[in-house]
Amino acid sequence: MTKRTNQPVIRPQLKVQFEQINFKIDVPTLEKLRAYSEFIDSEQSYVIREALNHLFDSDSAFRVFLESRNTSSSIQRAPLETADRSNTDHRGS
Repeated sequence: MTKRTNQPVIRPQLKVQFEQINFKIDVPTLEKLRAYSEFIDSEQSYVIREALNHLFDSDSAFRVFLESRNTSSSIQRAPLETADRSNTDHRGS
């Protein structure tokens, strides 16, 4: 008989803190954002979050800047494969 550990079958949901921001965006970009959100059937805030994280992750000069700027403090973000992608915010946020 296999010994079972006391671990749940489904891992607990990751707790992700959200903060609301307000900003102005030009109309053509907003229309593309709305269209892309519809295209992937996701909330606009999710598209913005993922696009920014893609930008941050792919810009090697920015990574160097962050590392030099934050040697004593760390900026942490959940990796894409483990980030909580539940619908916790509202379309258009």
